[in-house]
Amino acid sequence: MEPILRAEKLTKRFGELTANREIDIEIHAGEIHAIAGENGAGKSTLMKMLYGVYQPTAGNLYIDGEKMERWNPTIAREKGIGMVFQDFRLVPAFTILENVFLSLHSAGWKINKKKLRAEINRIAAEYHLSVNPDTEVWKLDLGQRQHVEILKILLDPQTRVMIFDEPTSVLAPHEVQAFLQMLSGFRDKGYGIFLITHKIDEILAVSDRITILRQGEHVCTFERRDGFSQQQIISAMMGNVPVNFELERPECSEENEAAALQLSLSGVSIKDDHDQLILHDVSFKMHKAEILGIAGISGNGQRELAEAIYGARKLQSGILSANDEDISTTDIAHRIRLGLRMVTEDPIRDNVVPTFSILENMALVGLDPIYRHGDMDWQAMRSQLQTHSEVKTLRVPQAERIAGTLSGGNLQRMAFARAVISRPRLLIASYPSRGLDIATVHAVHQTLFRLKRQGVGTILISEDISELFTMCDRILVLSSHTAFGPYCVDACTPNEIGKIMLQGENAHE
Repeated sequence: MEPILRAEKLTKRFGELTANREIDIEIHAGEIHAIAGENGAGKSTLMKMLYGVYQPTAGNLYIDGEKMERWNPTIAREKGIGMVFQDFRLVPAFTILENVFLSLHSAGWKINKKKLRAEINRIAAEYHLSVNPDTEVWKLDLGQRQHVEILKILLDPQTRVMIFDEPTSVLAPHEVQAFLQMLSGFRDKGYGIFLITHKIDEILAVSDRITILRQGEHVCTFERRDGFSQQQIISAMMGNVPVNFELERPECSEENEAAALQLSLSGVSIKDDHDQLILHDVSFKMHKAEILGIAGISGNGQRELAEAIYGARKLQSGILSANDEDISTTDIAHRIRLGLRMVTEDPIRDNVVPTFSILENMALVGLDPIYRHGDMDWQAMRSQLQTHSEVKTLRVPQAERIAGTLSGGNLQRMAFARAVISRPRLLIASYPSRGLDIATVHAVHQTLFRLKRQGVGTILISEDISELFTMCDRILVLSSHTAFGPYCVDACTPNEIGKIMLQGENAHE
């Protein structure tokens, strides 16, 4: 059977960097083809070439056996290729209906809005998509925004192939299973699906084929009919690099604990970006040198709480103190001097300069400045960066790489390493493992435990309950505009925490 889309020896270079080298890949109707590999392996670059965002440096693309002489997203859509990106292409101020209409209109489809509303409702019901056509996008959580992106693809009658780039990285645990069932439904309808993911359990659950990339090259392809195991996938992704994934929650010495930063909130209320109260009357105390987890379904105030503690968002009421000092109205600079650091879920948006190199971004915050004759000694700074243990542990890319050319995972590595290098006393880590491969997730976890031994406290925000129970001493749950707990991980279960996430105060009834 002829594949819908076939790539032959696709190569993509960015200057001296070769992101993909002579990749052969294809997709058939009615199959799920997973693309896996470590961060920076070239997965997203490859998919962007298949969708026409990037033009290949070399190689050919074929649709239904026909060689494509021209290729861009407009032609890709005309040929039935749709893509859901990690960063959604939506206008927050527009309704779902308006966003879908805009997408179809730009693709050349003339559609009546009344008929479109009915079609949105029909497809939403068929695939269990939680959307209301008249809701503004800014009111949606990340999972619902993903549903809108999927709707845009499904409503295009030309669509035959769907490309998903790390789709479950924005989903809460309870949403993942529903998403995988939806993918299986798409396959049963005859769609061809490319699925980029680091999560091996997802690959094992739904994939018919899996292609492994490593350092921009095609390593191997496994077929469902031939069988493949978790260990085979890990070995192919990692090569000959041995990794011990065992972790043990550490204790902090009394000496290191004495230098730790203690944090407390009393009656804190916070508004979101739309001037709506997102958290009300939040009170908790963080112990010295503990890892405190923040759990909650997306959109329940996690980002706002992190920003308020760091100083990027003002409190509406209440008191925030560090080591008994009231810092409620102090700025970010003061809190940095106290030892607070933050790694956000979106480094490019929040604290990375895309046009700067990794070295230049690290020099902004993190690396100790080195001067020679009154000027920054960049050679010495580069040596300092390359020899730093955290850079090696987290496998941060080369210092000369431009931040804007990095994959999302490599950006996260850089941002996390920078925060750790800057010697924090309290680290706010917002979804630090989102979009990272299995080895890098383990390196992040090891680093957090090492910081704990050194007396550094961490606020760990995650929707992955298993990660919170592995890493944290206590867990605070955000639900229904307030905070519950913190709960000691040794005195509760993941099911109990999950129930509070979903039901808030009703979970105790």
